[in-house]
Amino acid sequence: MLDAISFEKRGIPAAAIITEPFVPTAEAMARLAGMPGYPVAVIPHPVGSLGPSEIAARADQIASRIEHLLLGVSPPALNG
Repeated sequence: MLDAISFEKRGIPAAAIITEPFVPTAEAMARLAGMPGYPVAVIPHPVGSLGPSEIAARADQIASRIEHLLLGVSPPALNG
């Protein structure tokens, strides 16, 4: 999260990807870093126990949101 915010502050587009339980933490980190409301891509938890095909499916689910975040256009819904 902080890496993405650091890149954004330097004018480099970034997209933070987090799992659902970490949404409140990400929101707090963004606020403390001076970027309240920083948009993120959220995927279901957990990811550490997933196999390659399951990871690919999760990536497919958020690819559009990440594209929107990197291009700086209005992204779809938070879990989009």
